[in-house]
Amino acid sequence: MDLAEKFDAKGKETGNAYHVECYKDSIERAAANGTVASLPGREIYKLADGRALTPYAEGKFVIDLTGEKIVRV
Repeated sequence: MDLAEKFDAKGKETGNAYHVECYKDSIERAAANGTVASLPGREIYKLADGRALTPYAEGKFVIDLTGEKIVRV
């Protein structure tokens, strides 16, 4: 899994600042003719300190451990 993007976010109610990292992996698929295609895979979002995030809308996330909602800035 490769780090694809970093961005800042803040708590919707608390205003706390967070650094978010987006990791992406790719799926390699072999074709009958022997070529290999790399397809986009899943995206995993984490805070810089390692806490997991769950996206619930475009640019909006929930910190899994605390339930705090954060938004991309």
